[in-house]
Amino acid sequence: LAPCPHRAPCPLAPPDWCHFSRRVARSRLHRLAKDADVPWEDEKFIYVAASRDGPTSHQARVLAPPKSGSGKVLLKLCREDGTAVERLLTKRDGTDFKLARRLDWGDTLNNTAK
Repeated sequence: LAPCPHRAPCPLAPPDWCHFSRRVARSRLHRLAKDADVPWEDEKFIYVAASRDGPTSHQARVLAPPKSGSGKVLLKLCREDGTAVERLLTKRDGTDFKLARRLDWGDTLNNTAK
């Protein structure tokens, strides 16, 4: 069911892969074991959601945190046809742009914003 909205092979070419990073705190023992100076570490995570039933939605899914700028949002999407694309939405895109500003990694994109 997720992160891909299709049953095709992954469209991302190595070294790219579906993941997200979160900053996690290191304990004193962890810092000593890794000989680290900073009290945190950026860990990478990936997930898979599966079901015996087919997916109820085939909407494009956001593969990376959106990159926002003044009046624009760049989305990396995995589409229902098995392809990965980057989509730039600007203020000219109206409601699609407003929606894109609120999206985060893993969210689905509605069918009007393809």
